[in-house]
Amino acid sequence: MNKKLITVVTAHQLTADTIATAMGANERHDGYYLGNGYAVTWTNGGVIEAKFKPSERFILNSGMDPKLILAHNFEFVMRDYDALVGYNKSEHDTKQLATIKALWKMSHTVINAMNPDFEGELDFLSLYYFLATPVEVRRVWLPILTKPAILKAMENGPENPAMYNEWLEREIYNHLVCFCEEDADFKTTPVFVEVPVATAAQEVKELRYVGLDAASEGSVTITPMAIYTYTEKPTLHNLPQLLIDAAVQLDYSHEKTVKTALNLWAKKLISYPMVKQNYIPVEIWRQMIRNRETLRFNSKWGKYVRGKAVSGRHNFDGCMNPYYGFGIVTTGLHPTDLTREEENLYNLIVKRVLEAFTPGRTLRNRKDKELRRRRGQNRRRKYSAKTV
Repeated sequence: MNKKLITVVTAHQLTADTIATAMGANERHDGYYLGNGYAVTWTNGGVIEAKFKPSERFILNSGMDPKLILAHNFEFVMRDYDALVGYNKSEHDTKQLATIKALWKMSHTVINAMNPDFEGELDFLSLYYFLATPVEVRRVWLPILTKPAILKAMENGPENPAMYNEWLEREIYNHLVCFCEEDADFKTTPVFVEVPVATAAQEVKELRYVGLDAASEGSVTITPMAIYTYTEKPTLHNLPQLLIDAAVQLDYSHEKTVKTALNLWAKKLISYPMVKQNYIPVEIWRQMIRNRETLRFNSKWGKYVRGKAVSGRHNFDGCMNPYYGFGIVTTGLHPTDLTREEENLYNLIVKRVLEAFTPGRTLRNRKDKELRRRRGQNRRRKYSAKTV
């Protein structure tokens, strides 16, 4: 059988719609898009669960292929979400998995376009072993979902394959170590995070553990999982900092912030938000020279975009792995058709981006000052009520 189809698998329909439009797969079918030699489908999230059931003594060493260890020691089954979501989701998941498997069998190549993080990798590997249908697999890494980024990734795959493979091996080993009862070669690599001095106490819970009384410009906290550098300069958001800002300034729950941020990513407006690092690669800094011009049209913060000078703080060093992510940035596209919640969070991210890329500016307006003043009063009242 001459298989001519390339199937692209991603996590959610909104992301699949964005990818399909870029690839010219404009025929909409039940559970997938088709066109231009591509089928684009989605899993509805992490639908396959990897249950740890080692068949023999579980030992890790650096000579083993971590993907094969994963396949050998885990059982892959469909998750049961029915009780959690309150309706018969299993029926929909079973139907979608049947669609994916049918497309898989008709394809000479399957493209893994799951979320650009380790959870996305684990979801795809679990799906691969669950379907048990060997096929050539390519990975596309899409922290930004604009059309040029999608086309480039589809053609070239990860920009640095060796670094990607090294990152994936380490992450799988770290995951497997959680289930291992024996000593193992724990191959973890710390991520790099910049922390504003003013909010260090909120953002780094390890401060008391390492005995650091107060953060100051240039000081560093090193933990097994991260290296924190404290700065007086504005930083880009990573996910923890975005969660804190959205909770304080917008009164969003963490769940609401994550869901809204992922929608903004799927709508091509921000880079992938589920990131730990918030440093700025040189390539992203170069893009911001152009992207910042779009922000002139932002209804809330556009008036602060003056001149063409961009802060020179591209601070992504060679020791950092880009597959751990970089700070959340806007993409240079103008937002349309946003919900009120999406618009509020997008403006919060725009503000942080402009501060990070505008030399010597911290953006403020009267409304923000008034909101902070009122929230401070409310917190003091609540604290006083508790202590009485």
